[in-house]
Amino acid sequence: MNYIIGIDAGTSFVKAVLFDVAGNELMTQSQVNEPMYIGDVEVEQDMNILWEKVALCIKKIMQQGPASKADILGIGVTGQGEGCWLMDRSGNPVQNAILWCDGRAAEEVADVTVDHPELGRMIYETTGTPPLTGTQLMLLKWMHRHRRDVLDKASTMFFCKDWVRYKLTGKINGDLTDAGTSLLDSQKGTVALDMLKKLGLEKYGAYIPEIVTPNTIVGEVQNDVAAELGLREGTPVIAGTIDVVADAVALGAVKENDICVVLGTTCANEIIKRKDQCQFGKPGTRFEKHAVGDLFMNLMPTMNGTPNIDWVINEIGLQQDFSAIDKMIAAVPAGSGGVIYHPYISAAGERAPFYHPYAKASFFGISTHTTRADLIRAVYEGITFSIKDCLQDANKDGKIYVAGGGAKSAVWVQMIADITGMEVVVSDGNEFGAKGAAMMLGTAVGVYRDYEDAAAKTCKIKQVYKP
Repeated sequence: MNYIIGIDAGTSFVKAVLFDVAGNELMTQSQVNEPMYIGDVEVEQDMNILWEKVALCIKKIMQQGPASKADILGIGVTGQGEGCWLMDRSGNPVQNAILWCDGRAAEEVADVTVDHPELGRMIYETTGTPPLTGTQLMLLKWMHRHRRDVLDKASTMFFCKDWVRYKLTGKINGDLTDAGTSLLDSQKGTVALDMLKKLGLEKYGAYIPEIVTPNTIVGEVQNDVAAELGLREGTPVIAGTIDVVADAVALGAVKENDICVVLGTTCANEIIKRKDQCQFGKPGTRFEKHAVGDLFMNLMPTMNGTPNIDWVINEIGLQQDFSAIDKMIAAVPAGSGGVIYHPYISAAGERAPFYHPYAKASFFGISTHTTRADLIRAVYEGITFSIKDCLQDANKDGKIYVAGGGAKSAVWVQMIADITGMEVVVSDGNEFGAKGAAMMLGTAVGVYRDYEDAAAKTCKIKQVYKP
């Protein structure tokens, strides 16, 4: 029997998942990830520890799963996007990775948006993404200003999944989706060297590796790594993609005007568009390259989605029973007794549907009649109205495909249908990032003709919610 391994190196967890070619999740191995929170706004990660955890997950899959090494068709990789992952010529990290949710580059963003707005417009129109604190471009600018000695020791700028793939194969590559966030000319799909030059960063254009499409087979698992992890020598590995694109593929959002929302650490709100429909630099948009052909997605990812819920359940709900929380908020009428919650709990502020590095969460409208249940429901409603704001450009006659940990809450999913006025489809499965990566590997080795064929053969609907 044939199997595919999908790797998802996320912010909170790293996972290796074994799939059959029908898209069924047969085994998942995960390890808690350990971001380091430094001061008020800095978030880093030890790159070597992350790799060790990914390797352990793969090893357990091979030791405990039903697949022999000969059965594995290949490995697909995805992971958290943006941030700054630097490697030297010897293949070693020059420092901890700076993560996408880091807020240290606020002054660099202000420099190109407030002090020199013409530079901010150039970045937005070139890349399709406005200057944001967690993008590699702004973190590169921060490194150049504050840690140039460390930056100059590097030779390669990676993203998370690129580092994982390098450790598997020894090959250095980038892909269109991750690099397209802030380093590429979106119209051409090539490194935006003119933009780097205008920002005084042209020297570091050489750090950007060769860019390929996500389902390009870029290498094979190295022999010593294969022996350590129990894999077959020569197991192919694809370039992979940023996690939000892998999620879209796994949900079957592979056609123009498809919509998906991933209810996770960030609520990633995605509307699929053809390239000729994209107005790069238009306020209220953020265009990210899709894995499919000439498609892009209008990606509006909030800084924090479910962390708002984690906070309110821990500090106000005082219990971890999510089914009990669902019953509690289901009993509260819409509107939460007049309480409004602003879901900006991230230390780095907010980036979608607006950018403000100092946005903070707050309750408004509390009275003597406000209950614990009102406050909890208000948090769910606040996040959901944020999702509605992010989907202003969506075709309201379409369907929203949802995934992520939040999709397990029937009350929340129904709330999304009610507030957006759109039908919401919950897809069957749990590990959508890894599944999307596995589907891309399947297209690379000929299991599926293309992404639409992969979606038709592997994507299944679990439940539909009507507004």
